[in-house]
Amino acid sequence: MALDHQPQFDDLGGAVKPPPRPSLFGRFTMLLNIIGTLLIIAMGIAVNADVLGRDLFNHPVPGVFEFLGLSIVSVVFLQMANTLREDRHVANDIILSFVSRTHPRVAHAFYGLFHIIGAALMLLIVWFVWPMFVENYEQGYFKGTTNYVEIPIWPFMATVVIGGIATAIQYFILAARQLSRAFAPTGAPEG
Repeated sequence: MALDHQPQFDDLGGAVKPPPRPSLFGRFTMLLNIIGTLLIIAMGIAVNADVLGRDLFNHPVPGVFEFLGLSIVSVVFLQMANTLREDRHVANDIILSFVSRTHPRVAHAFYGLFHIIGAALMLLIVWFVWPMFVENYEQGYFKGTTNYVEIPIWPFMATVVIGGIATAIQYFILAARQLSRAFAPTGAPEG
């Protein structure tokens, strides 16, 4: 393990620069990602406790099924913005990678357009989910059995709203970056 003061080298022997410090928004997406990861761990613990409860004591843990149903969507929306930011999403860009070799500005313009569409779709999801979130919060809706297991729905709906907005912002950041490369003056670096 290298110490901080020792230079790091890539496979070709060139010095590697440390990655730039993430922006405030980048740190926010990382925080959402961490919360999503902790939720995955909580889901794993809940499932294992339920399995052990069924096998060892013939008594399942109440509310696990409801908790899992609500948590899965939350995890997706909590981790989506950071996944997009770090370019770790699944993509099929065979055609655009071919186009980018001969016409990089065209490829940048299409990527920018795709990111704008992605942002619009995220905002559309938020627009549809917001009234449901407000209703769940104001009415105190829950999943489970009254006076036995009551899991409030609104915190899970809030993760969809927050994650959707964060992902839309990330899409707009990527769109601006791609479109600035597509329409940069001739001779300007495309980096």
